[in-house]
Amino acid sequence: MGYSKKFYKKMERMMINTYVRTMYSESLSSLVMSHYNTNFSLCFNRWVVKDSRGFDVYDTTNGLSTTLNYENASLLFQVAMSILSGANAENEVRVTLQCNNAELVFDYKHKEDGTMAAFLTINKNNQSILFEFITDTFQVKKNGQKTTLFLQTGLNVLAEVLHGYLSGIGTDRHLNKLSDYYATSKCANQNYSTGNNSGYQGGSW
Repeated sequence: MGYSKKFYKKMERMMINTYVRTMYSESLSSLVMSHYNTNFSLCFNRWVVKDSRGFDVYDTTNGLSTTLNYENASLLFQVAMSILSGANAENEVRVTLQCNNAELVFDYKHKEDGTMAAFLTINKNNQSILFEFITDTFQVKKNGQKTTLFLQTGLNVLAEVLHGYLSGIGTDRHLNKLSDYYATSKCANQNYSTGNNSGYQGGSW
């Protein structure tokens, strides 16, 4: 017996969200990452001001969000890894991802000070929010000479989170939510399909 219309409508309304991590770009925006249904969610919130304690405040009411499907998440992960592995560490990179309701633009380029940095911009509803991934420095001494090297710390965090989504690492909690929702919906569908059955569950599963 096929699933009822009510069952399909309920699955279409499914909104299962599991928070993963938030990253911050000082004076620009915050980037909230989570698992949303079977996709990877990104929510950008604009930086507003520093409060009286010196902490950054972000506008979480008017954020712009979108989701990446598995293929787009894989593409973004591979681009990030090509930079982190050194293959594109010195090259400028731009990738545009068309999402279901927005456009994401990834840029890896030179800043005014000559250093390289990664950026992610969301374009949605005629608005744009820019996020810059943080970099860190460390010194290496070779042949008596000190050299300052740069680490793409923020980009590495994004790559690790995407890797977890793509491989299923650390996603047990979210997958359990999806399974529970599916089981509940399927049980409800049995009730829709079998009608009043004196309180007993219909079906053979």
